[in-house]
Amino acid sequence: MLKKDNSKIQIVGAGIAGMTAAINLAKNGKSVIIYEKKNCIGGSRDGDFEGLENWIFSKGLPDSVAECGIDFNSIPKTPIFEFFVHVKGKQPIRVKSQDPFFHIVNRGTSSDSFDNYLTEICKSLNIEFLFNQNHDILRSDINASGSFRASAYIRGAQFETNLKNQVHLLLGKEFAPRGYAYLIINNGYGTIATAFKKTSNKNDPLNPCIEYFNNIGLNFKIINKFANHGSFYLPKVWQNNKPINIGEAGGYQDYLFGFGMRFAMYSGLSAAYKLLGDNYKSRIIDRELNLKRKISFANRLLFENLSDQHIKFWVNRFENSDDPLSILKRSYDWNWKKIIKSTKLVNRYAIRFS
Repeated sequence: MLKKDNSKIQIVGAGIAGMTAAINLAKNGKSVIIYEKKNCIGGSRDGDFEGLENWIFSKGLPDSVAECGIDFNSIPKTPIFEFFVHVKGKQPIRVKSQDPFFHIVNRGTSSDSFDNYLTEICKSLNIEFLFNQNHDILRSDINASGSFRASAYIRGAQFETNLKNQVHLLLGKEFAPRGYAYLIINNGYGTIATAFKKTSNKNDPLNPCIEYFNNIGLNFKIINKFANHGSFYLPKVWQNNKPINIGEAGGYQDYLFGFGMRFAMYSGLSAAYKLLGDNYKSRIIDRELNLKRKISFANRLLFENLSDQHIKFWVNRFENSDDPLSILKRSYDWNWKKIIKSTKLVNRYAIRFS
């Protein structure tokens, strides 16, 4: 085990949360070292596409990213103004917005990945990386090591295609039990994945997703498959003791559809403020993080109890709306406590409050 370097702030985990914390600490004159168990940045990712959403937080996406010390305009990304929603037994619908629903970014080790973009910022600030290191989390200042329990699962694949850029959302128990599936095509490459809760069914739900899209004329050549997991965990938001848990290690994510990148960045920024002694700014961020997590948890309870018929109802609302982005924004701006108190379903979920 490496000897602790007391002159540097120590972060475990070189993901989005860890690097965001490091960037903000370094910009305020702190020396930072990041310990990463993989042999490179983005090594825990699979080169898949993910979305930077534009509806969960009070600030718009460009402003919130800038608040986290990152130049939004320089991020390699693709704005998504429309996507298709599929429910078995119903014609696909196209959902459009004047403002982007989200921006697609590439995750992983490639030169155009979001992970690599953050790495270059870190290097410009002389942040030190140590790879292949299972550093003792309890001896660190910040824990950004990722999720530690599996309560949601992801099965997916990357593929090559000649099809034009497009995004699809696929709903239904056959394709994603208590979850959702998606297909993203961007510049000749694509990701198809299903995110679901564990069931007694041993069949891989990715296979019917691939079959569904093939049957509607979306054919592609799979390069490789991947698998991942996530945890639903609601710890105490205000953390007085080290290490400060951020990103998935602290349960900072959207429990409805798994959008976690802005949660990761904000939790990293909050941790940086704590270590810089600015508890006021840290508490402001933590207050909104906690609120949005709890709302997303309530949304998850509601979503998991929707029948396929109820899902079709909500799909119709999106189809008939002149501003579907506002529906998404409103779904993260309501009284979550009423739902939590009115349901006795908490024990059925791998979610705990502390």
